Amino acid sequence: LKPIAPTVYDGAVDSRAFHRFITEGTAYVKDGRVASRKRVFVLSHYLKGKAHEFYIREISGDPYRWRLREFFTEMFNYCFPINFRTKQREKLKRCFQNDKPVRDYVYELNELWNMIGDVDERDRVTRLWTGLSSEIQRELWKKELNPEISTFKEV
Repeated sequence: LKPIAPTVYDGAVDSRAFHRFITEGTAYVKDGRVASRKRVFVLSHYLKGKAHEFYIREISGDPYRWRLREFFTEMFNYCFPINFRTKQREKLKRCFQNDKPVRDYVYELNELWNMIGDVDERDRVTRLWTGLSSEIQRELWKKELNPEISTFKEV
């Protein structure tokens, strides 16, 4: 089976597009069995706009010394505002289930956590629990679940 090329990323401040590029790009070079030292160069063909500008300015001089993790981190830092993660944390604080189905609420939380990075399991459970409707929280307590000890999957 031939690897599927990633969607071109243009450097937009769009967390979904960026995450999609990371996911698709990583799968593309791994499924294609591209040597780790050549992966960033191969992915450079799927960049345009500000993302390609980053590649030209920061990487093109020696693309073979870059590894994917460092490449993605530095491209994020170049394309996104310095306070982006802070704004995502603020958005997370204001994120509640309200009238959304639980599945949609969990999806929204996961999206924010992916962009914030490095959020531990207990913080995730607590944030999920406190953002759920009080009705659902009561049912969780009845099932003997507890935001201080239950896992995310259990909740």
